[in-house]
Amino acid sequence: MNSTVVFGTRMVRVTVSATLGWDAPAEHTTPKAPNAMHFKQIAAILSLGLLLVFVPSCAPTRAARNAAPGEAQPTLTRHEYARVLMGSKCRIVVYAPSEPAAAAACAAAFDRVHRLEQALSDYDPNSEAARLTRLPPREWHTVSPDLAQALAKSLDIARKTDGAFDPAMGPLTKLWRKARSDGALPPPETIAEARTRSGYRHIELNSDAQRVRLAVVGMGLDFGGIGKGLAADEALAVLTHYALPIALIDFGGDLRAGDPPPGTDAWSVEIRDGVAGARTVRLANAAVATSGDLERFIDIGGHRYSHILDPRRGFGIERRVAATVIAPEGWLADSLASAACVLGPEGLPDLRARFPEAIIEVSTADTP
Repeated sequence: MNSTVVFGTRMVRVTVSATLGWDAPAEHTTPKAPNAMHFKQIAAILSLGLLLVFVPSCAPTRAARNAAPGEAQPTLTRHEYARVLMGSKCRIVVYAPSEPAAAAACAAAFDRVHRLEQALSDYDPNSEAARLTRLPPREWHTVSPDLAQALAKSLDIARKTDGAFDPAMGPLTKLWRKARSDGALPPPETIAEARTRSGYRHIELNSDAQRVRLAVVGMGLDFGGIGKGLAADEALAVLTHYALPIALIDFGGDLRAGDPPPGTDAWSVEIRDGVAGARTVRLANAAVATSGDLERFIDIGGHRYSHILDPRRGFGIERRVAATVIAPEGWLADSLASAACVLGPEGLPDLRARFPEAIIEVSTADTP
């Protein structure tokens, strides 16, 4: 079933598809300011739970556009590389004129992600974010461009979602990690105390000066709901700098697509959110993120708690919920997927109204 919707001068085809998986098998696997697509809500289609396929208007690849008249077009071949970063497998699929060109560009992209990890990680006590929380509170501290950018984007989403997404949940995050390990809920008084040290309203940011001030002692920053999306954006920016814009970055639940593969109009990827079942999404120059409790949850006394915390309560979400977001950039898709899980179907209309550039879908299921 196909339908066509025209958004300005760009035509988007919405298709229900049975095709799953990647466009083509990988040639090899080595261990170890993209263009934005304009989106509008298609609420009726989303409410039916149909598979969404987004196809931009057909255009030559950037390599072809940059070639001089009469110049022979380079033959592009598919290359794939992977490395474990930010606690997950980061996979890059890229089309390049040679293996050395692909390897060099992907190595630089992985290095860029690693530098972001060093700035944002809440697992590494030596990360810049962790060190910031140990500095004297109520004083201004200069931070790197990477940390300043992550905080600026995170605080913007936090304000617009009324705290459903919150980058300052570190104390509560640590409590729930311990709960997963111990198999026991934190005592109510412990949760209450951690909440006094949590919350984005304790953060002041001067973006122009790259300076931050934290209001209370013992805060913790947690960029788990935005970091991978931001990293995928940065990886694609590096590949584009190397003149290899035909790429797809797969970061677990976060995917960032550049230009489509040669001879096609989109990348085809499978999404599994653990609630709505497997679906195929086709996209180019856009991002898709999923969030939910398919793999990460705790069961205590027969009660299921998601790894996704509700910042408003300090508890893991107690109902089975999953969100899928398609947006122009990875950081936006990633953070909105987290917020959508917290807000649930009830908060979906307001979330869509506040972020018309994104397509947001939420699925729920009874806890087994």
